[in-house]
Amino acid sequence: MPADAPRPTAVDPRAGGGHGQVPARGSVTAVMVVFAAAGFVMGQALARVPAVRDALGVDKAQLGLALMGMGLGSLLAMPFTGRLVDRLGSRRVVLVAVLVGCVGWGAVALAPSAPVLMATLVVTGVAVGIWDVAMNIQATHVEQQRDRSWMPYFHAGFSAGAVLGSGAGALLAWLGVGLVQLPALAALAAVAGVLGAARFVPETVGEEQDGPSSGRSTSTPGGEPVADPAAEQARPARRGLTGLEVLIGLVCLAAALAEGAANDWLALLLVDVQGAPEAFGALALTAFNLTMTVGRLAGGPTIDRFGRAAVVRAGGVLAATGILVVTLVPSTALALAGGLLWGLGVSTIFPAAMSAAGEVPGRGNRAITVVSTIAYGAFLFGAPTIGLLAELVGLDRALFLVVAFLLGMVALAPVMRDRRAGRDRRAGDDVRVRA
Repeated sequence: MPADAPRPTAVDPRAGGGHGQVPARGSVTAVMVVFAAAGFVMGQALARVPAVRDALGVDKAQLGLALMGMGLGSLLAMPFTGRLVDRLGSRRVVLVAVLVGCVGWGAVALAPSAPVLMATLVVTGVAVGIWDVAMNIQATHVEQQRDRSWMPYFHAGFSAGAVLGSGAGALLAWLGVGLVQLPALAALAAVAGVLGAARFVPETVGEEQDGPSSGRSTSTPGGEPVADPAAEQARPARRGLTGLEVLIGLVCLAAALAEGAANDWLALLLVDVQGAPEAFGALALTAFNLTMTVGRLAGGPTIDRFGRAAVVRAGGVLAATGILVVTLVPSTALALAGGLLWGLGVSTIFPAAMSAAGEVPGRGNRAITVVSTIAYGAFLFGAPTIGLLAELVGLDRALFLVVAFLLGMVALAPVMRDRRAGRDRRAGDDVRVRA
């Protein structure tokens, strides 16, 4: 979106025909509910992975291969989601993805073997990948209609849903409830997700434009012609890739790698390398996820105050510092503090990247699709790569790979600047303001 373009508008469904267009602002609450439902259904299922393993009677290698189905399915679906949303709108796409995704998570309880589990997770991953991209497209639209950064709050809703879901799974496991939990809680998530998605609004501008500027060009005070912003917004997204969205995708990939590495390896690192009790490792991982939630809640005001680029730069430094403390300092207390820094630093980067992708000029929903696909690559290659390095050099040194990606992210932070209209230097971003 050009820096001086007005915020996009959409036909208000309450208005008659194509006349009287007003900004379709969308519902913050509806988007928040859909994000929280996505986190909840995932968290409640992942909390029961040990029970799934025991029910199948498989070893860690077989289970790990089956779990790769989720990332594989997501990566297969994500590249096409932007076009799907352009054609059908995020409301329809998310409604279907919520239903298929929740059925898939619930069906995990019924898988009789590792190959069937993998096939189930591939299908579930397709739905989850579409759900993720489409809800971020709606979230970007809702955010762009407002004067504050909402994306971190939406992703905080996802994190809070994941904490609530994993907590519910842990409680039910402690009470001796079997895998019947998976379809039961997935059904609750489906109800919440459908209710939220039903209130989504169209993201694009209708073909008809009112007013004398419709389909025309305007000019700068110096007489230089510029395209009418409303007409620009109505045009189809440019084909191909832009360098900007690829760079934003690399920033998001580094954040996803750091987040996934903590979820996969933090507890194991503390137990195997630091010699901490198993309960302490679980506590550290819980603290990491809670810090992610708190960091995202604080991320909106922080981005509004200092700008996305500054927050991403500081977040990368904080997360890298936290990883180095965890891996290099032989103290469980300091390792816990390092885990908190790790979570706080990485918390706002993924949602900030989604906002930045939504502002890539001429690309619309396609940029969010590209950035999400690049980022999800980290969840596919991150765990096996770090696991292989851990066998060669040790888990603590293997995590230096994540530090390297975070430092690269710090260098790329300027690509994250705010490109919305009306954003001035008070937010720390170098953008133009219309006189």
